[in-house]
Amino acid sequence: MTGSTSAAEEVAILLSEGHAALLAGDAYGARQRFRRVLELDGERVDAWVGLAGSVRPYREKREHLQRALLISPGHPDALAVLHHVEARIAAGEVLAPGGVQMREREGLLGETETHEEEVPSSASVEVGAATELLSCYIHPERDTGLRCTSCERPICGECATRAAVGQLCPECTKQRRPVNYQVGGSEVAIAGGIALFYGLLVSFLALQLFALMGLFGFIVAFLLGPMAGDLLVRLVDRGTKNKRGQPMQLAVSIGYALGALPWMGLFVLIGSFPLVLLLFTIIAISTALTRLR
Repeated sequence: MTGSTSAAEEVAILLSEGHAALLAGDAYGARQRFRRVLELDGERVDAWVGLAGSVRPYREKREHLQRALLISPGHPDALAVLHHVEARIAAGEVLAPGGVQMREREGLLGETETHEEEVPSSASVEVGAATELLSCYIHPERDTGLRCTSCERPICGECATRAAVGQLCPECTKQRRPVNYQVGGSEVAIAGGIALFYGLLVSFLALQLFALMGLFGFIVAFLLGPMAGDLLVRLVDRGTKNKRGQPMQLAVSIGYALGALPWMGLFVLIGSFPLVLLLFTIIAISTALTRLR
């Protein structure tokens, strides 16, 4: 019960600080507080409306306001601001001005006369005409109205990754990846080493078995290949604490292939080609790659 009360008090404080930041022209500070509110309670309509008032791209404003109206379809502030934003978008405008402006008297119908606010409401901060386009920090030749909601750098649509609130740039997306997808050089080296020694041992044992099986070796390769790949992933997981992703896939596949290569080369030197071993190796590596996605 105490935890619930503390959370409610934190939400109220953050909302108050967010509204104050908007009125002071601190859009970044306002965004941070409204996002924190939505992490605690994603159903707070006033936080969604406040968040819409703290961003510059009109399309992003519209998205936040639409989220608010999904929660409360008749919310008057959200409806009024959305009407204004839709009008700006229809007029071909992309960005609101860099500063924070006060809400206009005749709603948000586009009249130019402004009035001071009486209550620091999240809907009392609104936008005017667009001023300039920004350039994507990765693709400077591309104009954009989007910003990363974490680092605030401008990004184009190709670089943007959808997040719970807004969008992220590639660098911030990478930082927010799950722990088991954050792979370092040491994990890659461990995975490659395990796969190399495993490939040497398993390929040698597989050759002995296939030599005894004759033509049935192809059937055995189809049956045991997935099991060999699965066991390899289990061993790699023990050594790397369940790391996943493309670096792990590359390390394991290359390591295992290098482990099997000496035995294949030996057979080629004596005038034969280990087709069954090649098939077994491909199946084992394919299984491991699938498990390490």
